[in-house]
Amino acid sequence: MILVTGVVLVAACGGGSTTGAAATDHPATDDTAASAAATAERNIGLLQSSDDVHLIEVLDVGDGSITTLDSAIDGDRPVLLWFWAPH
Repeated sequence: MILVTGVVLVAACGGGSTTGAAATDHPATDDTAASAAATAERNIGLLQSSDDVHLIEVLDVGDGSITTLDSAIDGDRPVLLWFWAPH
């Protein structure tokens, strides 16, 4: 059992290489992620809170823009709001 656990941990921690064919298949992905991260860094200080849950501003993880919960959630599924994280 310990051996299996060790193998799983090593496999999970061993990151893949970004060289070769996989790196050239989607060259814009890194640029898009960097652009979204830069936009999020600029916008994080501009976020506004509200007493109305629907109007609380959040960052869109796709592009880093500011949006409200009302426009980010479509209402098709229940949503858990987690405003505190221990990390």
